[in-house]
Amino acid sequence: MAQRSDLASLLSLLDDEDETVAVNAMAELLNREAELGDALAVLQESDHPLLRRRSHQLQAAITLRRRRREFASRLNAPHIDLIDGLIDVHLQWYDNDSRPELVRIWEKFRAEANRCPLRTLENIAYFMRKCGFTARNETTMRPEYYCIGPVLENRCGAVAILAGLALEVAEPEAGFRLVRVLGDFALYDGEGRLLVPEHDWQICAAPGISHCEFWDRRMLLRFAALNLFSCAVNSDSFRYVLTIAQALTGSDTDEPMDYFPYPYYPADDDPEPEKNQDPSL
Repeated sequence: MAQRSDLASLLSLLDDEDETVAVNAMAELLNREAELGDALAVLQESDHPLLRRRSHQLQAAITLRRRRREFASRLNAPHIDLIDGLIDVHLQWYDNDSRPELVRIWEKFRAEANRCPLRTLENIAYFMRKCGFTARNETTMRPEYYCIGPVLENRCGAVAILAGLALEVAEPEAGFRLVRVLGDFALYDGEGRLLVPEHDWQICAAPGISHCEFWDRRMLLRFAALNLFSCAVNSDSFRYVLTIAQALTGSDTDEPMDYFPYPYYPADDDPEPEKNQDPSL
């Protein structure tokens, strides 16, 4: 009973006019996420604007933490679903998007692919060209090229992501493999031929099995997330640097990671949290 009373006291502080008090309460409530139950849902319908806003902020922070945990768990699972993983990657960056909407976009594309026979490299090349998919080299650091939503909607994305999508729509019995050959991602048919998205879905002879680096789905997801991490660093986005790093490392807290270099973790300076700071950052 005392524990519930303590929780109620913390929740009441969300309406405190002192921003520092409210932020500290939110940080403590994040550590007691499992105890909250439906309390936040009730507060989000409050007639008090400040309480309503802060409860929404707290729920958003909890959602971000859950997504990080889910992505880290997926990367460590014995079996991995590429599309679910790519949706997780997308949500690390576009964190206001919804999973059901991304699933809908994928299923619409999948239905389009199901109308075509995709048993050979020629079939897949024709289908991906017909859909208008254009590959972008991994040196082009744009986050939308690694996020499944804009890739499917704009028909433009990183070579690795397009190769992964082509692998997913291909008929399983075809036995295609995702490979990286001399820096290029491609589909390998097991008979010495490659489908190379970067070269307008060209089919060519593989240079030799010794030059083929075979990738599994987990490697592709880590690659996509690491490239998003690079995009975050390139754009000086502290929020995304920390969010994606925590997702990749499986960190379950919002504490700074002291192995980060300056300016993401200034070892010689540990400033107090800024006012109005979102506790999810």
